[in-house]
Amino acid sequence: MFGKSTLRWTQFIAARLMPAWILVFAAVAMRWSSAFTPWSHATAPALGFVLFIMGLILDLDRLRVLVRTPWQVLTGSLGKWMIASGVAVVLGYLFFGRHSPLTDGLIMAGVVPSGTSANLNAMVARGDLPLSIAMSAVDTFVGPLVTPALSTGFAGSGVHMAYWPFVWKMALIVFFPLAAGIVLQMAIPVLRRAVQPIGSILSALALYVVVLGVVAPASGPLLDHVSLLLPVVAAVVLQILLQMGLGYLYARAVRFDIPARRSMIFEVGICNTALAAVLATQAFGPMAGVVAMANMVCNLTLGSLAAVWLGSRPAPAANPAAAGDRRAAELG
Repeated sequence: MFGKSTLRWTQFIAARLMPAWILVFAAVAMRWSSAFTPWSHATAPALGFVLFIMGLILDLDRLRVLVRTPWQVLTGSLGKWMIASGVAVVLGYLFFGRHSPLTDGLIMAGVVPSGTSANLNAMVARGDLPLSIAMSAVDTFVGPLVTPALSTGFAGSGVHMAYWPFVWKMALIVFFPLAAGIVLQMAIPVLRRAVQPIGSILSALALYVVVLGVVAPASGPLLDHVSLLLPVVAAVVLQILLQMGLGYLYARAVRFDIPARRSMIFEVGICNTALAAVLATQAFGPMAGVVAMANMVCNLTLGSLAAVWLGSRPAPAANPAAAGDRRAAELG
């Protein structure tokens, strides 16, 4: 379908230049927001398509090990909630004070489950994709319980999340497409070999649809509070960088191997800020929603930058038989 040279160039343009394209598409969505606001209806199918592609190229041997020995999944998920919420609270209080809707928005961006783009970034970064997906699954199921508890404790207000409707929504976006990809891979093994070389290209294109559909509706609130954008952007950039850095250090401390550490960078650093923006606006008002929206744009950009950089560096494949209980090594 593609010659090797054409494939390399297409991968470089579509996937390796992902950070630049995200900024370009975000700017386009803000400039012509009315044209791209209807694309918000395409964000869920686009994310589902990303998970379908992941299911097609997933390492099923590694996934079976994680199901049989889930300690690594549970350890990683626990670290995500502790680090992301802790960083959000500390930075919120330092930047905006204890009682501020901006603080509430920053905290909300750290107490929601991990985002689907964390899985995509783990794939691009040559991390442990089965581990990333398994941790995201745990996040999805505990999020409707943990997020309201943390928001009540730290932001001072309860956030109502209907558990089963939320889980059903995530099942439609995440679990069903992922399961369809896995089933198809098992039924037609040759598909994995065919799709794997272009998986990052297809996933990147789907992510650009998400950027257009997410940023366009958010452009109004962001531009209405343009005077606050500088401190807000500074806070959310620091939030994301600290979460990613501490996620890596945590994974190293608990003796995760290199691919698993790369996955933890994004599991901790990239939260579901689209959900955070909705919850923050509903619970704390539009000013809180602005912070979550700013985080959304920044985590897509910073996450893709980190993923592309890590993906260009060598890393040993995850060892299915060891399931993470290996000697700690330096980041590849």
